[in-house]
Amino acid sequence: MAWAFETLGNAMVQLFNDGVPVLVTDPWLEGPAYFGSWELERPLTARQIGNAAASPFIWFSHGHPDHFHPASFVHLPRTAKVMVPDHYDDEMNRSLIEHGFTPQILPNKRWVTLAPDLRVLCIANENMDAILAIEAGGTLLLNKNDSPFCGENRFFRKLVGQYADSYLLALCACDADMINVYDSGMRKLIGPPEERKPGTVWSVSRTAEYLGVKTYCCSSSQHVYARPDSAWANEYRITWRDMQRLWPSETVRLVGPYSHVDLTTGTAVPAASPPSAPPDTRVHATTGDDDWDARLSEAEWARVEKFAGQFETLKRWQDFVAFTVGGETRTTFIRPGAARKPAERRVGANFHVPRQSLLDTVAYGYFDDLLIGNFMRTQLYNMALYPHFSPLVAKLGGNAKVYTKAQLRRFQWHFFRRSPTAFLRFRLELFEKYTFTPAIRVLARRLGLFETLKAARRRLVGAPAATRAVARRRVGPSISDEKTKFRASGG
Repeated sequence: MAWAFETLGNAMVQLFNDGVPVLVTDPWLEGPAYFGSWELERPLTARQIGNAAASPFIWFSHGHPDHFHPASFVHLPRTAKVMVPDHYDDEMNRSLIEHGFTPQILPNKRWVTLAPDLRVLCIANENMDAILAIEAGGTLLLNKNDSPFCGENRFFRKLVGQYADSYLLALCACDADMINVYDSGMRKLIGPPEERKPGTVWSVSRTAEYLGVKTYCCSSSQHVYARPDSAWANEYRITWRDMQRLWPSETVRLVGPYSHVDLTTGTAVPAASPPSAPPDTRVHATTGDDDWDARLSEAEWARVEKFAGQFETLKRWQDFVAFTVGGETRTTFIRPGAARKPAERRVGANFHVPRQSLLDTVAYGYFDDLLIGNFMRTQLYNMALYPHFSPLVAKLGGNAKVYTKAQLRRFQWHFFRRSPTAFLRFRLELFEKYTFTPAIRVLARRLGLFETLKAARRRLVGAPAATRAVARRRVGPSISDEKTKFRASGG
């Protein structure tokens, strides 16, 4: 039997056996995502949509709308075997049942045979994401999509080592998260694209080398920003040309997106024609249902404040959450006594967001959709979105329904029991990234050694040289309630 696969944009992977479609992952087939902010870079052809519809096996990784896209369900047969990870919360499973599917929850870290010479192994993780290992005809496809390893690095490295031929399909992007970030004085915090792209590509290359895979396939990153208020982020997209220009590995073969790969011969050929128009010509004329000038009613403000106030897990780390809608700003203090704290010392974030998208988010609970859409502007006061706000609000709150300290303890105990080693290793990784390394940076700056040590570390680990030194950005004064006025449509 001859096995092959195609990457068809974003995280969609189509597996074939003797030319017959067998398995499709994260089928985003048509239409936008993230409140109209994302569109597929290359619209799928009727043949490609038909292959997805003809696949007897379908796998969804997680609930983000570019992976779990309800508008695409109309094309998928209800007779297909739909598989989902064993996530902490089973909302994906319930949603599929409501749409007429009969989903199967894959057991965690156990092989499941789907057909002769075809089996899959799925790992769900604390990020409310999942990774799928596919063994097809003796070849391993590791579909990491946009998931972190969450402490399972060594497991996957050992798994890859069992195969003579292996492929990694994973995100390579520096835009697929909130990058529309500002300090308290509304000075943009993100550096220019060419400052961010080399390190991102290098990081993916190093991951592929660490795992020991033979080939990396561009995947999970092929989208364009189509709203006029998010189109600015298109310049931060890492394109195939960027990958070719920046890919550093001499041991891992690079295969471009939209490729048809024969697993018997290893040959890769284009699976789709080039896009008919460049991304900047596909930007919509309007912001859809959003009007940046529209204001919230008192009843709507009450719903927003109730939403913001439910995150008990955030109280340890943050004083307030504010929203600016239609030029009006309101603040919800989430930590007791925070209102009496000197304004310049308060820790919090103000989200400049249009009315309708905010109300939809409050209704459905998925704050990550606003962050990833990158039309909302996030103003930070003495804080960063990681490691606390985004994981606690966007990941655990929206996808795991974890809001209180007791719920958080149950969530953590669940993953500790599942894999104590991965659980502890993940926390060490987070400590190194968000506590230890930043402390070393502060000390190095005080001693005047930052740039010297940074260059030395880059040489040591083989990272690309920085394009320019990043200017140290200071955090300005605290938010002034009811007085901060900013309309994104006017800049």
